Amino acid sequence: MKNSVFMLKTLTRDIPIEMQYGFRKRLTLTVYPNQKVIARIPHGFPKRKIDEYFKKKTSWMIKHLDHFEQHPPEKDKRYVAGEKFTYLGNSYTLKLIIGSSRVELNGSYLTVRVKDPENKDLVADALARWYRREAIRILTSRFHELFNRLKYLDLPEIILRFYKMKRRWGSCSSKGVITLNTELIKREQALIDYVIIHEICHLKVPAHNKEFYALLGSIVPDWKERRNILNYG
Repeated sequence: MKNSVFMLKTLTRDIPIEMQYGFRKRLTLTVYPNQKVIARIPHGFPKRKIDEYFKKKTSWMIKHLDHFEQHPPEKDKRYVAGEKFTYLGNSYTLKLIIGSSRVELNGSYLTVRVKDPENKDLVADALARWYRREAIRILTSRFHELFNRLKYLDLPEIILRFYKMKRRWGSCSSKGVITLNTELIKREQALIDYVIIHEICHLKVPAHNKEFYALLGSIVPDWKERRNILNYG
């Protein structure tokens, strides 16, 4: 069966769903940050069951589409007053003020002071530097707290590094270098903890095999749920 687009009509919106057929065992549905919805469907899967699945997942899709509409990908940010930005899983309204470069949280506002608030590049640069500083400060503290809790695993010494990465939340090298994505500072602590513990587990089991997931599951029983939230919103 050829790929196609199915239009799911709801009370609040019409949802175009890209139908991708292939050799797979089960039907899956993914909502992406660009608000694209893709259903991956096994060849020969009954249409009735597809319709039932979409109906069951309607509220879930709307919830995630609304979230991504309020929190567009960073490349689509306009850096104007009133725009929403995320920090540790919470949403803040951007407030721009003329002044010396400074960023701070004030209640529900993320306040940015720059010489020219209408200069998008100035605002973007101030926010980028602030997010990186906060990421290093908070992720470093949280990493060492979790690392010390897991000392019973007989962990080796590590080197901790931070980078803004496009495709990975973290990594662990064979030499004990753990790298964390600075974008984690925008996510909830439970998701940050999942990534940190995931990489710490790689110090004991480098591969993604049964032994690794058994170890991860013994520490974070709901790791699959956290991973899905982290990757798909």
